[in-house]
Amino acid sequence: MKVEWNKVTWYSKTLALALFVALPFAGFSLGVRYGKIEESTAGAFLAAAGGAGSSGTTAPNGLIPYYGDTAEWQTDANNVAGGFSIAYPIDFPVQDNYSLSSSTDWRVGADGTQGTLYLTLTVPKAFEPQTNFSDARLTVGASGNAAARARCLEADATRGPAAGPTSTAMIGGVPFTVFRSSDAGAGNYYDTTSYRTIRNGMCYAIEYTVHSAQIYNYPASYGLRPFSAAKIDALMENVVGTFKFL
Repeated sequence: MKVEWNKVTWYSKTLALALFVALPFAGFSLGVRYGKIEESTAGAFLAAAGGAGSSGTTAPNGLIPYYGDTAEWQTDANNVAGGFSIAYPIDFPVQDNYSLSSSTDWRVGADGTQGTLYLTLTVPKAFEPQTNFSDARLTVGASGNAAARARCLEADATRGPAAGPTSTAMIGGVPFTVFRSSDAGAGNYYDTTSYRTIRNGMCYAIEYTVHSAQIYNYPASYGLRPFSAAKIDALMENVVGTFKFL
């Protein structure tokens, strides 16, 4: 039988009517299914990010699982310059060129001694939005300078009354002496935790400084709240805990 496609027949009318009725329902069904998929995907993303919609994803210190699961982080290793490895969240800026140029910034309170600043990790203000948190900076540095080695495990005289060693810690199987100190100026606060050890004739320093601002310097209309020191410290301690000599 020859089919005339351009001719209107009773069965073409029936087919058109069936399609007219069925297509809206099919479209609605597909839309609902797509919405559920999109909702599921968004929920998974929010759970991973620790945002609204996540259920029980934050630790008591306020960190979402990713910032506590160091196995998921970026690992940086260099056995030539520095001779260590360290891991950190992939979403934070890092300077890890392992420059061998001499610098007095190899650790806080270096007091003019020369050393090498191998790595700098920065936690930006956006990590604690709508708070008085400014940033946090973690560095890894070392020095073979005689004066630096002599004062490596001593408190820094210029870092205030809390500058003395507060404890010892094992990091990557190596004992470190822990120093905590604070500094302030122009409405800004700087709290530093410094881990130091002597290895192969070098003074190594792994340390982080948390920078915050005096919250009362901001107008109340800004709606700022105090940042969570526990959250920032927990994050930085997690990074420090990944350090290993190679």
